[in-house]
Amino acid sequence: MFTIIKYLGAAYLIYLGSKMVLGTFAKQTTNYSEAEPVKTKATLTNLLSKGFITTLTNPKVLLFFISFFPQFVSTGGEHHTASFLILGMTYALIAFLTDLTFAILAGSAAGAVSQNRGLQKMLDRIVGMAFIGLGVRLALTRR
Repeated sequence: MFTIIKYLGAAYLIYLGSKMVLGTFAKQTTNYSEAEPVKTKATLTNLLSKGFITTLTNPKVLLFFISFFPQFVSTGGEHHTASFLILGMTYALIAFLTDLTFAILAGSAAGAVSQNRGLQKMLDRIVGMAFIGLGVRLALTRR
């Protein structure tokens, strides 16, 4: 079953990468300056709830907490709940600060990239080739 999922994942990555790279060679049929602007209206509550649901349904997060946190909580200690709360809050603060930094940087870069079609094509080709490379690497891994 692992091998089947591995090859399906590799094929999907290669497909996505190929689609991105080949899409950069297609003729531009739409004049982007006259096209309708993309709607970017999203409420903070909507974004937070989507992120919360995504985190709750991600099994990797649960596995991380189960495997990582017990290493830092003393089995003979008296304050297990406080230790877990402090570790959880520290993790949440660090994650918030890094996510905030990435969001600010991405928001700043989005304006420059959206105005430059050549830069968009170059970035699509780079990301597409990275996906293809990751797909090939995944297909070739033994375990």
